Amino acid sequence: MPRAGASARRYAQAAFELGREKGNLQSWQDDIELMAAVFEDRQVRAYFGDPKRRAVEKKDSARRMFEGRVQPETLNLLLLLTERGRAVLLPDVKQRFDMFVREELGLVVAQVTTAIPVDDAERDRIALELGRLTGKRVQVETTVDPQIIGGLIARVGDKLIDGSVRTSLLQLRQHIT
Repeated sequence: MPRAGASARRYAQAAFELGREKGNLQSWQDDIELMAAVFEDRQVRAYFGDPKRRAVEKKDSARRMFEGRVQPETLNLLLLLTERGRAVLLPDVKQRFDMFVREELGLVVAQVTTAIPVDDAERDRIALELGRLTGKRVQVETTVDPQIIGGLIARVGDKLIDGSVRTSLLQLRQHIT
């Protein structure tokens, strides 16, 4: 049996290609996000992952949950996943679909850690500076870790930019001793 990650990637890529072909990537992204959020629930995953339940029963449940809430093409993706016993992959499909969309838009995600929360203006300033350093459009996702004392740590792809006060102090300490 193929790995779940490879399967999620194939479904995400097929959905992405359909959305791009039809010119409605944003609708696909919104629909997949909604469905994936539902499939993050442990009980929903248990229901759809239960091998004792028939596929027809699961498909009827999926249809009742999402018909009229998502576009028909996206619902068909869910029904196909359900029929093949792969509906629980939706959160992984969403993650990979989002990756394809970011690539299409020329965006990279930067994981930024700061000592204190940053507001939207500061997040935009960080994105601009990281974009200047990387030559790409940057979407910033932040986390807070008071242990870095100040400054920030940014991870963009395989690049790590550590401008934290904690690291600076550790380097100074090593230099002195």
